Amino acid sequence: MLRIGLLVSDLKNEEICEFCAGAIRAAEKEGVLLTIMPGGRFWSDEQKKNDNESFDYQQNLVFEYISSDNFDGLLIDIETIGQDISDYDKEKFLGQFISEKIPYLVLSDFGTYKTINNPWLKHDRKQGYQAVLDIEHYIKMGELPLPSDDLCVPPIEITAADSMKQLGIITERILLTSSEGVDIFKKIINILALGGIKDAVILMYGDGIRNTPKEPWIMPERMLVKGLLRDGKNVELPKGTIVDTMNTIDESTEEATNPGGWLVRTLFYNENQNGIIAIKINTNFMIPNFENLMFEVIRFAINDAYKDYLLKTVSEEIMALQEEVERSDTILDRLGERDFMTGEYNRRGFFTKAYDYMQKEYVDGTYALISYVDLDTIRIINDLYGRQEGNLAVKRTAVVLHNVFGEQAVIGRIRGNEFAVMLITDKKDKIDNLRASMQQQNARLMAEQDKPYTIHLMFVISQFEYSKGYRLEDMIKETDQSLKNMKNMI
Repeated sequence: MLRIGLLVSDLKNEEICEFCAGAIRAAEKEGVLLTIMPGGRFWSDEQKKNDNESFDYQQNLVFEYISSDNFDGLLIDIETIGQDISDYDKEKFLGQFISEKIPYLVLSDFGTYKTINNPWLKHDRKQGYQAVLDIEHYIKMGELPLPSDDLCVPPIEITAADSMKQLGIITERILLTSSEGVDIFKKIINILALGGIKDAVILMYGDGIRNTPKEPWIMPERMLVKGLLRDGKNVELPKGTIVDTMNTIDESTEEATNPGGWLVRTLFYNENQNGIIAIKINTNFMIPNFENLMFEVIRFAINDAYKDYLLKTVSEEIMALQEEVERSDTILDRLGERDFMTGEYNRRGFFTKAYDYMQKEYVDGTYALISYVDLDTIRIINDLYGRQEGNLAVKRTAVVLHNVFGEQAVIGRIRGNEFAVMLITDKKDKIDNLRASMQQQNARLMAEQDKPYTIHLMFVISQFEYSKGYRLEDMIKETDQSLKNMKNMI
């Protein structure tokens, strides 16, 4: 079975729709597999420079899926596709098919390029029918057949009203069904079936691939098959089913054992190429704007689900960043030395004051006490009772530390739920008293808590007898490691 590609700009114009209707009828009659590819118009250099809001150029990429493995011949509406570009650029576009050794005919006179029979005539159903006969003969014999004046184009029984009814079923169900919690690709496949479509396939890349006029994409080698409709039934596919990208059109349509027409479009979201959709069609698609409206609704549904995914991803990213800010106080550190929530020192303030304190008070005969305290129930409090309750728990922790270590201590909230304390004393047994006091405070927090959750503090206190070799960084690092070891044992 011959595989013919019909390259057009769009299916909004009545003449080109009539032409395609005739081509589909010829494909059905001749046993040809016809793939219609509405790829839009190529942008001129001026449009590429100035148009930053439109993404119509993304449609052009459907033509990049053409290869000699997928098509035996092409019919190309170069006049419309290349309406805004120079003759040189048109020739460059056509030249790639010469390189691929794919026979083609253009639909209107252009230079010395081979055209269909009677290219000067109006694009209508009869000409579309003859064009398929022309390319079929040209592929087999290397020349055009004699044009026939008595072509018998099978009539189209379906009316425009019937076509719009089909479109109404598809659009209504897609637009009125929420995509939340639904496999959007399975949903679209099922709706296409309800709208009377028998065969379709949706293929996607794992991630959107950026493509702009200034920075064209590089086509990946493989695509994921995300939805498959065969003979009116949704085919359940193993997760991760892939096809080679350059054979996509061929592999997508090989299930169509009956000759006729397919339609292929790229799926894109702003500057990203996301995949393609291929649908087995009939002549009722050839009502002006029918195909365009249906495709835009399908693209809207996929992009709407994609935006939901993006919003969810962004939301999760914001939450993660918020937690990171609360842990590291990187932003707050630049605003001063005090923690905005507890009134104690922030990370920056703690290290600044601890260095000064150590330089003045850490002398022979003294001990530096470093404590790390972790409010280890903070995540449960935040998740179950809200971040406001978590903030209250953090504030209460600061009060506890102030009560235990006293006014002379340097106390800092160095991460969201972690505190550091430094106290210099000349009493060797001070560490024992502080540990006992912290354990009492912990027991009191758990026993007297007036909230439906538990505040529990995990802590370590390390003691460093004066030595010129000790640095604050070393003390902090050793104490932090002790806390981590304690966590790992639980």
